[in-house]
Amino acid sequence: MKPNYFNFLFLITTTFACLSSYKSQAQDTQFSQYYSTPMYLNPALTGAGGKTRAIVNYRKQWAGLPSSIVSFMAAFDHNFKYKNFSLGGYIKQDQFGVNEGTPLSHLEAVASGSYTIGINRYMGLNLGLQVGYGQNKLDRSALVFNDQLDSFGFTGGATNEPFINDQVGYADVSTGAMLYGEKYWVGVGFSHITRPNISFLGEQSYLPVKISVEAGYMIPLEFKGHRTHIPEYKRRSITIATHYQSQGKNDQLSIGAYLHYAPLLFGVWYRGLPLIKSAEKDSAINHDAIVLLTGIKLGNINFGYSYDITTSDLPQQNANSHEISLQYTFNLYKDYRKKPKRKPLELSCPSPLL
Repeated sequence: MKPNYFNFLFLITTTFACLSSYKSQAQDTQFSQYYSTPMYLNPALTGAGGKTRAIVNYRKQWAGLPSSIVSFMAAFDHNFKYKNFSLGGYIKQDQFGVNEGTPLSHLEAVASGSYTIGINRYMGLNLGLQVGYGQNKLDRSALVFNDQLDSFGFTGGATNEPFINDQVGYADVSTGAMLYGEKYWVGVGFSHITRPNISFLGEQSYLPVKISVEAGYMIPLEFKGHRTHIPEYKRRSITIATHYQSQGKNDQLSIGAYLHYAPLLFGVWYRGLPLIKSAEKDSAINHDAIVLLTGIKLGNINFGYSYDITTSDLPQQNANSHEISLQYTFNLYKDYRKKPKRKPLELSCPSPLL
């Protein structure tokens, strides 16, 4: 059989990218539906919906390329309405695949909590904290190294590349804050503040701190009158949002807008830094992707789908990404009759459903 040199070259390139990223400039995976992964976005968003919710997320990045990233996350959080705090957690798994193999995988389990400070009846402040455990696992059998190739292609022999560990585990801590009102929110988060060592080679290689800033403003399309009351009037609204994150030598800006016309929601995001030239190409504009979103709310269930259209140098038709979110909300306080010791803050962060 004639060897496919393109595949071998791609495997070597991907191997180098995976190992070098986890050696010096590792980055967190990213979801396009930011607000469908609230605790992953910012610990201060734990319980921000004011109820109890369970969320499942699935993302396949660069679906048409030989190397893709598949992420799965399951989350649960609960807002203790009369105690002004929330508890939750999530489990996330990432698989960095090459063709049929998965040379690198990541698993993390995180416990999350937030405390709400009622500044006044129109403004609240959430403070969040997370502790968790992460694990990176390397499957050498799914990788091809230089010493496994000759002029005819793959030799089938074992590599002599030095690896101290095939599995690295570490403890992790993150924190964040979110200030919000009835129609706006602004928050900042700090992830991996302990900077854990994640090297497979026994070296000093630390996961960089990730700093994220998010903000948004909701414009209602229906209003509360002096003599009428419209519950949850944000069911018809336009929301403008932005998200910025920086980790190591990499940063990224996203700007988006949502149209919420219950029970439907439509959205679009632009991801990139158009005013800053690409680090790889001085003359290139730093574009990443256009994200199209749609969702529907049926009772206590929210379903969302998003599609990333790449605008970078990756192959346009093959480097697009798909993402699905499913959220179920429990209203545990609907028939709660016990008189509370103090009145809860009747205000929740107005972040969008997706």
